[in-house]
Amino acid sequence: MDKRNDGLSFIVCCNKFGWTRSWGISRERFHLVLGALGFFVLGAVLSFFLSYRFYGDAEAVRAEKETEINELLDVVAGMSHDIIVDKKLEDKFIKRVLRLEKKLASMEKKLSTKRQRRTPAIGGSGFRTGDIGDDYFNAVERDIDRLANTLAIIPFGKPASGGISSRYGYRKNPFSEAREFHGGIDFRGKVGTEVVTTANGVVDKAKYVKGYGKHVVIKHKKGYKTLYGHLSKIEVKKGQRVVAGEKIGEIGSTGRSTGPHLHYEIIRYGRRVNPSKYMR
Repeated sequence: MDKRNDGLSFIVCCNKFGWTRSWGISRERFHLVLGALGFFVLGAVLSFFLSYRFYGDAEAVRAEKETEINELLDVVAGMSHDIIVDKKLEDKFIKRVLRLEKKLASMEKKLSTKRQRRTPAIGGSGFRTGDIGDDYFNAVERDIDRLANTLAIIPFGKPASGGISSRYGYRKNPFSEAREFHGGIDFRGKVGTEVVTTANGVVDKAKYVKGYGKHVVIKHKKGYKTLYGHLSKIEVKKGQRVVAGEKIGEIGSTGRSTGPHLHYEIIRYGRRVNPSKYMR
């Protein structure tokens, strides 16, 4: 390499073949090329460093989100199990309450026919009413209170006095004759017939919609909701607290309806269930 005053020259000689090659570059261009090369190397190093750091941060975020998702899935799985277990216990409880209600009605009937008769001593021979202490009555009273509280928040009974015109399940659509699923029970009745709520709760909806017409939805405890559709009159407002047996409206034929009736639904954790098992 030969240095000159105006730049740099590169000379390559080959004695075997007798040829010589030379290249020249000014100092300004040489410095420019050298600076560009240095800038490129610096940029490559910096890019590698930033990419590596960004990748590490991204991996940390990914791992954190994966942990959160796994925790959420565990919670959801546990909730599903709890709901299933709770539903089984709820169904069992409902059946027992209905059996108890039937027995109480039977007892009341028998008692009404024996009121004129002399009642034999309780407990048989040697048993005295004085043997029953306060603890016994307190326990019975607690059981009755517990049962009454449960009956108040679970939608037992009928919301209207009329007979059933259409049951829960598949049926022919009254408008198109096509097979469809009917998610509730329809009760016959004249316009103006009283409609009552079947459990304590809070009014979630009280308005007109295209399908149900004037309707009321009441939110109860233990994941229950009840719906009362095709009303002619609504007598409650959203957010209002109501108790079992309280009047909330009157039967009508508003919305998509073929005549005066009440459409009644029970929703449990967002799914419609058969109201028949909640009625005696």
